[in-house]
Amino acid sequence: MNIESIKFEGASFTHEGQDPVLMNAEFEFPMNQIIWVKADEGAGKSSLLQILAGLQLPQSGKFLINGENVMDMTFEEFLPYRLQIGYAFDYGGLINNKTIFENLMLPILYHKILPADQAAERVNEMIKHFDIAKYANERPAHVPGRVRKLACLMRSLVLKPQVLLLDDSSVGLGQDSVYAFVEYIDKLRKEGSLKHVFMTSYDDKFMSLFDYQIVHLDGGQLYFQEVAPEKRVVHL
Repeated sequence: MNIESIKFEGASFTHEGQDPVLMNAEFEFPMNQIIWVKADEGAGKSSLLQILAGLQLPQSGKFLINGENVMDMTFEEFLPYRLQIGYAFDYGGLINNKTIFENLMLPILYHKILPADQAAERVNEMIKHFDIAKYANERPAHVPGRVRKLACLMRSLVLKPQVLLLDDSSVGLGQDSVYAFVEYIDKLRKEGSLKHVFMTSYDDKFMSLFDYQIVHLDGGQLYFQEVAPEKRVVHL
C-alpha cells in the first residue's frame, strides 16, 4: 500500500471551546519531503499530526489519502494505510509492564509483519544503532527519560513506515541521541522505505539537521512555504 497523496478538502476540526484547528481547509500536502509544520503555540500542530495519523478525524469535509476519504473508512479499511504511518507524541505509547525490547517488538508481532526471529533482528539492530543495549530488558519506568523518549521514537520507526509524524521529537534527547535519530531517519529515506516526514519543533538547531520544507498552520488554514536549500540546512 503506497501512500502517494494526502489532501484536505473543506476539512474542519475544532476542540470544544477552542479556536478551530482546521476551518474549511483546502490543502494538498507536499510529498516525498521532510515537512516542518509551524504555527503559533496552541494553534493545533499536535492535533494536525493526530489527524494525519487517523487518531482524530475532521468533523466535516474530507481527509483524503490516495484520493480515498478516510472519514468513510472502517477500521479494517484504514488499517493498510495505518500500518504505513508511524507517529510519536511526547513520551506516550509505551506499555509500562513490558521491557523496552518487548515494546519495540510488539507492533511487528501484533500485526504479523515479520516472524519472531526476523523481528528480533530488526529490533536489535535499532537498539545497537541507538546504543541502548544495557536498557533493553528494563521497563520504561526504570530507564532515564532520554532512553524512554528514544524508545517512543524508535517504536514509530520499527515498522519502517512510509509516513512519519513527529511531535517535538528532540525534546528530552541529548546531542548524541539527536544525531543517532537524524542518522536513522536519513538511513530509512536512502533505503526508500521512509518517504514522507511531518515534524513539529521549536528547536531550530535540531531542524537545521534536516533538508526541509515548511507548512504553516494559521487561522485554521494551511500554507506551503518553499525554503531554498542554502537557508534551511545549517548544522550544529
